[in-house]
Amino acid sequence: MANGKTRKHDETDDSQSPAAPSPKRAHLDAAPSIFTKLGLPMTEQLQNSYTYISPLPPTTPTDTYVLGVDEAGRGPVLGPMVYAVSFCKEASYDTLKTVGFADSKQLTEAKRDSLFAQMQTEAMRQYAGWAIRCLSPTEISQCMLQKSKYNLNSLAHDATIGLIREVIGKGINVTRVFVDTVGPPDSYQRKLAQVFPGIEVTVAKKADSLYPIVSAASICAKVPRDAHLSNWVFEEGVQGVSRVYGSGYPGDPNTVKWLKEHVDAVFGYPNIIRFSWSTCVKLLEEHAAPVVWPEDEEPGYGSLKFNNAGRHRSKFFSRKRPLVLSSAI
Repeated sequence: MANGKTRKHDETDDSQSPAAPSPKRAHLDAAPSIFTKLGLPMTEQLQNSYTYISPLPPTTPTDTYVLGVDEAGRGPVLGPMVYAVSFCKEASYDTLKTVGFADSKQLTEAKRDSLFAQMQTEAMRQYAGWAIRCLSPTEISQCMLQKSKYNLNSLAHDATIGLIREVIGKGINVTRVFVDTVGPPDSYQRKLAQVFPGIEVTVAKKADSLYPIVSAASICAKVPRDAHLSNWVFEEGVQGVSRVYGSGYPGDPNTVKWLKEHVDAVFGYPNIIRFSWSTCVKLLEEHAAPVVWPEDEEPGYGSLKFNNAGRHRSKFFSRKRPLVLSSAI
């Protein structure tokens, strides 16, 4: 994987609900946008998860690096979950501290965008870089609903470990890692220390407020996630769907309003939704047609039976051509 390129691969609520992304992000989304220049797929359907690594700083064999880890979008019922790492030369860490990074939830959208843009400047690229693992709503749903459960904590841990390995694999000599915790910090720290022996690992609550390198990672996670939501390309190709989702958190009245307005009795929701979230499950049970899977004569096959009486059909799923469903699932 070349630097600066993306690589594609096939519920819990956070204590804080960040503000929803602004419907207008002209300073970031105007063509050619910063994301287009970086090669991030903001204008494509996000069916698959992907990994992106920024251009690497010029490095000598004696350079050592400090690395921070944070995420955005862990709790929302919609959109991707983005894990990010930022890494910086130890010798330049004091310089990075002066840039003004802070917990992304405490900054305005304009300030986050400005800091993210600064990360792409040649000046910062001389001593720092970043990488993200963007987990699509589809993959999150599949992992959490499959027969052998793959929960959100496991997804988060594996994304973190994978990103650190990617960076080390690029020749970056990481000697210290700071992580905003997922679950109990002590056990998570022991786990990472076992995976990365020889690296000093610190896992802490609110690490994005304590360590500037984690604050930088929080910016690199939050800004791309918000951009994905603002520019979401719906799989079904229908235009004019409201992108006023609210924050995406189940407790947000604007998010609940969007979910109620866009539920379809047959097809449920578009692919921006995480179907494994209890909020989504409850709304589907209340507003969508029940599905019955009676046994068929042939083993391993079943037939779909929908009872759509009195159920709401969303305009989102209106189609000019009939949709043909195979009875063999």
